Amino acid sequence: AEKYSAYSRCGIPYVLAGEIPNLEDLIVFSPSHYELMRIDLRTETLAKSVDPKAKVVQIEDKDGKTENLSYDSLILATGASPLLLPIKGRDLPRVFAIRTLDDAVSIRESMKDAKNAVIIGGGFIGLETAHAFMEKGIHSTIAEMMPYIMPTMFDEDMAELAKKKIEEKGVEMVLGTKVTEITGENEVTGIKAAEKDIPADMVIMATGVRPNVDLAKAMGCELGVTRAIRVNLRMETSIPDVYAAGDCVESRNIVTGQQCLIQLGTNAVRQGK
Repeated sequence: AEKYSAYSRCGIPYVLAGEIPNLEDLIVFSPSHYELMRIDLRTETLAKSVDPKAKVVQIEDKDGKTENLSYDSLILATGASPLLLPIKGRDLPRVFAIRTLDDAVSIRESMKDAKNAVIIGGGFIGLETAHAFMEKGIHSTIAEMMPYIMPTMFDEDMAELAKKKIEEKGVEMVLGTKVTEITGENEVTGIKAAEKDIPADMVIMATGVRPNVDLAKAMGCELGVTRAIRVNLRMETSIPDVYAAGDCVESRNIVTGQQCLIQLGTNAVRQGK
């Protein structure tokens, strides 16, 4: 659906920090590479529907032109979308998700005159974004609903060690507190979290992602306990000749054997292969 070929979303904070020079450096393969590999790449194109009995996908380009593509095997790699908090003020200018190259362009423009930023979410992306802002002289506050940072990765004692190191770099943290409102009239002025009013010129919502499963549901694919696409160890869905991989599927925890969501590039690459 985007206008770019495959790129590294994980690298966006490092471009914002200036550690990777250009956003274009995140693009893995140029369109000419796809031509060389005899891959018909259709950017700015939506898959509108799938008929698994006829084995046909209907697609629509940016001009509204539709086309039917037949398949022998179909791979759903529909990824995920940012999970934005349903709070007052989330539609204000200079409130950003951080997921796409277009998001990155907008954030980088806003950074030029920003002095204070609030990052909602203390996971990987939230911490990396705070690092990027501090590198560029923008004072940063991380607001995390859980009582400690990196809640899906660390126990509280380990998170405390990381927190101390991060605070040494000047990042402030507001933990165990829900953000209830993004304040401002025509532009962001800050956030409200419990009794605190925290000033901000820009707000980043790094509050996780939700699997894109609408297409899979419409064609009859079973979803798992996590509400992502259920697949077996061969990445097969419940529909014959339809596979799925990446942020749109649930994974199996190697320790517990239980189904879970691990929406990381490392998993996506291995599942794709």
